[in-house]
Amino acid sequence: MSFTNVYKLLGDNLEEDPSGLLYCVLYDGNNIRGYELMSPEKTETIRIDNSTVEDVHYLFDLDAGDYVEQSREQRQFPDPNAISPVDAKISELNAACNAAILAGFTSNALGTDNTYDFDYDAQINLGGMLNAITADIVSGTVVWKASGIPQTHTIDQFKTVFAQGLSHKNTNIGKYWTLKGQVLSAETTEEINAIHW
Repeated sequence: MSFTNVYKLLGDNLEEDPSGLLYCVLYDGNNIRGYELMSPEKTETIRIDNSTVEDVHYLFDLDAGDYVEQSREQRQFPDPNAISPVDAKISELNAACNAAILAGFTSNALGTDNTYDFDYDAQINLGGMLNAITADIVSGTVVWKASGIPQTHTIDQFKTVFAQGLSHKNTNIGKYWTLKGQVLSAETTEEINAIHW
């Protein structure tokens, strides 16, 4: 659909009186499809990056029957929904830290290296079992999954598993805080992007 007939409703000269409204006949080549009142000028704002926009100013050309670009102006206008490079990197590091913790850890409490689950449920269960041991509710041995297979652990072996799990968690959290400090100290986006888990 195109504007084939455009009439000024107010004002004598479009260039001298850009406040005048235009009355447009919408025509599809065969039939009139409607009418529209429109302003002779408009501005379109285009986002350039997270902190800059460009305003494109148009004026309606009666001869061309369409808007014609008149000027472009860039201005600072932070995107309220944008995430800063610092916040994005901290979020990335936080996710990497959580993933590393939840992936589990290795313990040699049974005399050889075994992997132990350390997802949220596993952490709760480990803590619950340690509380039961500490409260003398559980004594003797504990059957706990090591390398995917339920295996018998003495109380001391279980405490070693718990301690190594806690060390695994604290090591990753410490790494996160160190890297976060580097991000907060970085002075450029390139420095921030160079920081990896």
